[in-house]
Amino acid sequence: MPDTPDQCDITIAQYTVGQRYTPQLLQEVRALANGAPVRVTGPRHASDRKRVPRRISLLTNADNIIVSIQCG
Repeated sequence: MPDTPDQCDITIAQYTVGQRYTPQLLQEVRALANGAPVRVTGPRHASDRKRVPRRISLLTNADNIIVSIQCG
């Protein structure tokens, strides 16, 4: 769990690393995130540069594979 409400808990989405991104996978992580915002970013996904500490970001590569997860 995050130390403060202004941080995210990336451990709940760790299992997605190495998987192909799908809208269903995004919804699955959102369901596990207990109300925290979740987004996907990468070469195929438009995203803003706004930093939202509670948000879980799934970072994808050009093949739409989730390669890492971070807060923001």
